[in-house]
Amino acid sequence: MPAAVVLVAVGGWLLRPESLPTEWPDKASFCAQAKTFEVANQDHLTGEERLAAARAMEQSSPEALRDELRVLVDDLVPESEPHSHVSAEEFQEITVKVGEFVERACGVNLPSIRT
Repeated sequence: MPAAVVLVAVGGWLLRPESLPTEWPDKASFCAQAKTFEVANQDHLTGEERLAAARAMEQSSPEALRDELRVLVDDLVPESEPHSHVSAEEFQEITVKVGEFVERACGVNLPSIRT
């Protein structure tokens, strides 16, 4: 992986959710897709539905969160290896950062996220 990509990815996930925007042009679309991942919906989601919602969230997310969402989307793609872009520890940190942001920005209750 080129050093510039690593630096962007590392720099991106070091941003705290509190420093991300609370308003952006595609917030309504982002939050509508985020509801797919609510605790109450977990038993009803197929892999394809998870991937479609995650891709839609990536496209409608604030620019400052796109690299992290790309990592999460890549993890859902069947052909990719889990956590292929980052270590397991970094993946967990990204998951928590994105989850906390989603809960704060959209009011969505996600599994294993405490805000």
